[in-house]
Amino acid sequence: MTTDNPTALATPADLPRLTKEVMVLTTLLQGAGIYTLMDGWWGPAGALRLIAISLLLAVPGFFVLCVRQLGDRLLWRGMAVLALLLLALHGSVWWLLGSRNVWRGSAWAPWLLCQGALLFIALAWMQAWLQQRSLRRVPYALLFDHAWNNAVVLGFALQFVALGWAVLGLWAGLFALVKVRLFAETFTAPAFVYMATGLMAGLGVLLARGQPRPLRLMLQLVLALYRLLLPLLALVVVLFVAFLPFTGVQPLWETRKAAPLLMGVLLCLLVFVNAVYQDGSRQTAPYPAALRGLIAAALALMPVLAALALWAVALRVRQYGWTHERIWALTIAGTLMLYALGYAWAALERDAAAWLQRIGRINPAMSWLVMALLVLLHTPLLDPYRIGAASQYQRLADGTQAPTLQALQDLSFDHGRHGLPALQRLQGLPAFAQGQVAQDVRQMLDAEAKRYLPRQAAALSADDWRGLLAVAPGHIPPPEDWWQALADKDIISGSVCQGAAQTEGAPQASDPQTATCLILQAPLDSASEQPQQLLCTTARYNPVCRVFARGAEGAQERWQQVGEVRWHQVTGQQHAQLVQALREGRVQVQASPWRDLAVPGLPAGRVQ
Repeated sequence: MTTDNPTALATPADLPRLTKEVMVLTTLLQGAGIYTLMDGWWGPAGALRLIAISLLLAVPGFFVLCVRQLGDRLLWRGMAVLALLLLALHGSVWWLLGSRNVWRGSAWAPWLLCQGALLFIALAWMQAWLQQRSLRRVPYALLFDHAWNNAVVLGFALQFVALGWAVLGLWAGLFALVKVRLFAETFTAPAFVYMATGLMAGLGVLLARGQPRPLRLMLQLVLALYRLLLPLLALVVVLFVAFLPFTGVQPLWETRKAAPLLMGVLLCLLVFVNAVYQDGSRQTAPYPAALRGLIAAALALMPVLAALALWAVALRVRQYGWTHERIWALTIAGTLMLYALGYAWAALERDAAAWLQRIGRINPAMSWLVMALLVLLHTPLLDPYRIGAASQYQRLADGTQAPTLQALQDLSFDHGRHGLPALQRLQGLPAFAQGQVAQDVRQMLDAEAKRYLPRQAAALSADDWRGLLAVAPGHIPPPEDWWQALADKDIISGSVCQGAAQTEGAPQASDPQTATCLILQAPLDSASEQPQQLLCTTARYNPVCRVFARGAEGAQERWQQVGEVRWHQVTGQQHAQLVQALREGRVQVQASPWRDLAVPGLPAGRVQ
């Protein structure tokens, strides 16, 4: 980190003794309070207990990280505003989840992650406010200094807690060797665990905040690592975008992980660039001209990655409708698009001496936007559960989504307080008033909690299968009754082929060069004069062909799966050749040079 700008280093080096004592006492009492809540000695039950624990973690933790002078009235005013805001947000989340979901700890996990992000951003602004005594014209160098120092302090504190527990574990283990169980029983007692963790966390924060020079050296090492890796990451981004015209975007959608992967790359690029740009006070460019050009090209291409991430989310929404997870995905992708546009704009700066200077204006503005979104998405104003419930209800009502038991359960339990009313509205529709679907709706209305249900794949008609499967060149389409057997699930109840129909952007045209599944024929049964139907999948690491033949079942012949063909231990190059051969229909039947060895009354033995 540079030291050219004294403002970034204006934080006082030492903390008053009373402040240090209060910091450690606060975390110790924090651990004791969480123990009493978790163990049920004191405090409310159910969701209120979750709220109390969350607030007990957030507010005192924020105080310990930003306090310097206990007599600072501005500090206490800021803490009061923060506590009221968090209390209101917790109440809003409780209301959004509804009475049936508010007890689920997993429903609170997304909010706790968002609360951590909100507090981390607000902490840097709070520290700058206490230091500048105003939020007007806060130097970007000050925000950078506080944000990165906070990250190092938190990392050091977590490591201190882990090492502290490692030492206690060795202590207990050594005495356990000589049959002294006192320490092992003491160190595993819940009261000791919570209070010792709180004490160690306070000491870790105190050590990190009280040693600014070692902290700064540690931060310099981290930033130097990012500086070394940024050109490599920039090269990856440039090469990826350069390959897209040749590979197309279809392989991205087939992974079903395109959006998170692309957003992960964008987040890494943002962090790395900020680590190299630092506080903007560097007088000389950090790289030679060639590397600066490479990084500028990567930043200019960031909107391409962001657009692909938005496209992936949009495809998912078009296929399956809105849910609160997809609303969050769209929010993150949209925010990254704004960052990408801003950083691309900064990369176009022609003044080489002012490398990426516009980042100092982009980051503070975007931090306020991110905090506003984190707040609004946990209020009725931008309630993602309400939007998701309305979308899934409409899909079920108009028949876009099959009314499976799983879909009805998801509607009821995955959309907060809006899920159950949406399910009740479905019950009033004529299509849901009779038959099995009416029983499923009543079952979900009476359910107390969400339970595991095996997911049912969407039903496909014979025509759907024709559009999904490709006939390899040189082979003929199967007879009509084979297609109908697929649709009736008489011969296959689910496969990679059926899952491919639900892949983001999966093509429905039967092109052998792009289809996931192919149809071929081959006379594999020497006792039969007719060739068998093969349904081959190319999506796996090792392709698999399912073999179908007509077999007698009762008084009639029906299509049955009679076996599989697998290719084991193929190399990467052989795998590509094998897939291409299947796509071109180039398969031959080879007679086995070895015969089976038969023992009367037992299955035949085959030579491997």
